[in-house]
Order: sequence, then structure tokens, then C-alpha cells
Amino acid sequence: MSLLVGLPLTLFRLLGSFLLLALRFAVPILLIVAVILVARRLKKTSARYRDEDRQEPKFHGPVYTVDYKDVDDEDEKDK
Repeated sequence: MSLLVGLPLTLFRLLGSFLLLALRFAVPILLIVAVILVARRLKKTSARYRDEDRQEPKFHGPVYTVDYKDVDDEDEKDK
């Protein structure tokens, strides 16, 4: 009779100790992962605001590139 009562209680106690051991390791790991994710998100948002604060020159009119080349088409040569 004691085997029928003691065995399930021992199994529950072992299961509880494994659960507490897993929580003991999982909680700090989850905290570290959360801190890393928050730090990355803050870094991305600060970079976005830095880019918005930078003043870019505004061009009014056409902008020409230095390396522009005129290429003669065959159709234009025939005309």
C-alpha cells in the first residue's frame, strides 16, 4: 500500500524539482534575450531619428552626373 502512495508522490516531487531547475535556468536566459532585443530596437529607432535629423541638400531643377556619356544610336546615324 505504501508503494501505491509513495511512488506517485516521489514522481511528482522529481517532476517539480526538474521544473524548478528548468525555471532557474530559463528565467535568466529569457531576461538576457529580452535585454538584447530591447537594445537592438532602441539602436534601430535612434538610427532612424539620426537620419531624419540630418539635413540633406534640396535640388531645384535637373541634376546631372559627371560620368554621363552620349551614345549614338544606329537609327540616328542612318537618318
